[in-house]
Amino acid sequence: MTEQMIKWQVEEWIRDYNFMLREIARLDRLLNSASRGEKLTATYGIESAMPKGNGGISQAELRQMDIRERRLYKYEMVIHYLEDTLDSFKYDKHRILYDCMIEGMSYRAIAAHLAMSRDTIRKMRDEIIDIVVQKVQKDQFLQKLKSVKVAV
Repeated sequence: MTEQMIKWQVEEWIRDYNFMLREIARLDRLLNSASRGEKLTATYGIESAMPKGNGGISQAELRQMDIRERRLYKYEMVIHYLEDTLDSFKYDKHRILYDCMIEGMSYRAIAAHLAMSRDTIRKMRDEIIDIVVQKVQKDQFLQKLKSVKVAV
């Protein structure tokens, strides 16, 4: 993957950080739902005499759960990686800008928050993206993501 493609990927991760957090919570609820252990048969009344359904999980449902689980692992890995990257910045302004970007703030809001121009914010954002791209390349994070997707 070229450096430009990695840069686009990192920008997308940062932009989608909040989405991934919400999706992790939703997938976690789906995969660990209490409905799997729900009692499916009645214990008294006319319903107890009726035929009982099979409480197992079909193959199609298992495939869907596998797909969701892979997506959950991928999103968790990206989230943890983005959070761990915060420590790799030298300057506090870079940390603050990165934190604001992850929160989903607009450039205008970040510029007002840091009392800087939007052009300065864009330049600092490019520096931050370059630092994260170098870290991704050094850690070979994309290869780890691909290996987890296949292994699960």
